[in-house]
Amino acid sequence: MKTFVPLKDIESVLPILSDIAIWGGVSDQQRYKIFKQLETGIFKQGEYIFQKGEEPSHIYIVKKGKIGLHISAKGVNLEKKTLAVGECFGVASLMAMQRHTATAIALEDSEVMVLSRQAVLQLQQEDIELFALLMMNIARELARRLTLTDDILLHYIQTHKGG
Repeated sequence: MKTFVPLKDIESVLPILSDIAIWGGVSDQQRYKIFKQLETGIFKQGEYIFQKGEEPSHIYIVKKGKIGLHISAKGVNLEKKTLAVGECFGVASLMAMQRHTATAIALEDSEVMVLSRQAVLQLQQEDIELFALLMMNIARELARRLTLTDDILLHYIQTHKGG
């Protein structure tokens, strides 16, 4: 497992973090409380961030570079999405408390910020209102992703119909 280090310069990433949907409606004070829990890690091109079947441990945010999310089953491998700066991943597995259903790989040298499961649970203990807002925002984001998955499925069916 990759080792992450505390994010030291929060000010340098505020423009990235402020635009992330899961922080929507969060006050500046609450946002800072979350941000000081963030850690960071560097991944070389081709390095796995996590693999399908692994236990989830973090919510990931792309700070620099590009990350590919791949899903596979029965010999079929599909790049579900390419993630760029400011996009989150790993949220669904962490919230569902189930193993990752996708593999995340650095498509180029990349840096990610992470919020650990322990940090999320600590928020629940320290600030239940902030935790509830974060969970509501995560639920909204997951609903958006379900729509993306539906679109991918419908496109696949349309392009393979009759074949």
